[in-house]
Amino acid sequence: MIFKKYFNNLVKIPSLYLFVLKCYKRQKHFMKETILLDLEDIKKNNDQSLTEKDFKKITFYYGLAVPVIGEIFCLLRGTKMTNSERKTLTYLGGLTGLFDDFFDELETTEEHIKELINNPSIELGKNSHEILFIKFYLKALEQDHSKSIKKYFNEGFDAQVESKKQTYPNLPSEEILKITQQKGGVFILLYRAALDGHIPDFEKELLFNIGLLGQLENDIFDIYKDHKAGICTLATTTKSIFVLRSQYQSIMNDIFELIDKTSFPKSNKKKFSRLFSIVASRGLVCLDQLIKLENEGLFELSMCSKEQLICNMGKLKNTFKWVKFYLNWNIGTKY
Repeated sequence: MIFKKYFNNLVKIPSLYLFVLKCYKRQKHFMKETILLDLEDIKKNNDQSLTEKDFKKITFYYGLAVPVIGEIFCLLRGTKMTNSERKTLTYLGGLTGLFDDFFDELETTEEHIKELINNPSIELGKNSHEILFIKFYLKALEQDHSKSIKKYFNEGFDAQVESKKQTYPNLPSEEILKITQQKGGVFILLYRAALDGHIPDFEKELLFNIGLLGQLENDIFDIYKDHKAGICTLATTTKSIFVLRSQYQSIMNDIFELIDKTSFPKSNKKKFSRLFSIVASRGLVCLDQLIKLENEGLFELSMCSKEQLICNMGKLKNTFKWVKFYLNWNIGTKY
């Protein structure tokens, strides 16, 4: 049975790779006819509040990745993504980084951000950055689920405000976990709101946990950057990477159980679980690198160098470890 699961995981790698590759190709083609045209227009009158970093996040990260996440969830549901859903996800992805910058870099007032969320109009834009955010947001709201999108955006605002506490020294781990859950969970639900259909409670629980793990994985890979910035995350404050790894693995297992409990077709659940395991396994590679830095069971972040803390997934040895974790994701389980 173990060998059969291992073998099945192995032979599915090409089809999973092709699925994701096709998703990215479809999205790149769609972007050429939509969001990239908007960017060309804004660049003509950019007042320098938008940087190349902003454009890169839109075109090579969020604008691509968020719709692909949507396609993966459509795979679980057994439906094809419609043009309307793709458009909404594309613009929600495009504005995600712009929204983060309101809090992280631009120091936009909370009152003004709330106004942009709840009463968006071009006239509210004070600079090119805000105008682009509003344009993307208005296009994302051009669908039947605009109320849900606004609802989750407001919850995302609350999560971002709460995350400011992460600059406080000695923030309790319980508070950090709560912030991590909200930041990750709310935005996954925001993206799900772009898809047709009511979100039942079992889906909300599943997506919220996926968002939590995604945020935790980002924090693990960003441990050096966050430490230098004085940001308290579960990664930067832990004294035991072994304990953090156990927590990470526990969340992964909970997600697999939640997937299994859904009413979606069994074959869809297996495909979705495999794709999820590929993404989540990256975090295990990074955690195992960090575990080696513990001294007699104690992890002291301040004693570690940049080279020790940054996990380069482009290295061949890390790629092999990543694939190994994926191949073993369901060994010893009922999947």
